[in-house]
Amino acid sequence: MSNHPATAIPTAATHGSDTAAALTAAVQTAGQVAAVALIVTIALALYLLSCLIWPFGKCHRCKGAGKFKSPFGNAYRHCGRCDGSGLRVRIGRHIVNRIRATRGAGTNTTSKGGRK
Repeated sequence: MSNHPATAIPTAATHGSDTAAALTAAVQTAGQVAAVALIVTIALALYLLSCLIWPFGKCHRCKGAGKFKSPFGNAYRHCGRCDGSGLRVRIGRHIVNRIRATRGAGTNTTSKGGRK
């Protein structure tokens, strides 16, 4: 890279086409990042919506059966994690519940503690 003799400005900085190409590349990269962020936001919104509709999933320990076979004999016992229901609250539903509790904590209440 050579310099102009009087100003000592690098020649690469004086060429408009190089700067325009770099600017175009930066804009394209920013557009791609924005597109990915939009896709992730939409996917998260759809997941939270599905958690509103279907708040429960199968218990991971008993695989939704709600019971285990005892080690000795043919008896069954209830799953301790799901308390025999075979269901668990999904992670997204925990997030929705947290958002609702936070939003509900900021509402005005009457003197008796109920909502207006």
